[in-house]
Amino acid sequence: MDDRHEIECEEAKVIGNVVWATPAHDGQEVVVPLSNVAGVTGDAVEQEIDEVEYPGGRITELVTRLS
Repeated sequence: MDDRHEIECEEAKVIGNVVWATPAHDGQEVVVPLSNVAGVTGDAVEQEIDEVEYPGGRITELVTRLS
């Protein structure tokens, strides 16, 4: 997130302007605004158009998964 905070993750998903991070140690998702993220690294990157559930309905959105 910045030079003082880091989240070690199994997977990170970039959906719209947020990052959904799944920490390796407890598996509970953490949601971080993309503007607060300094960088994301991973061995595998997948991108796909997926239906995302939001309050009020679903929309199609580009989802980037890093693992």
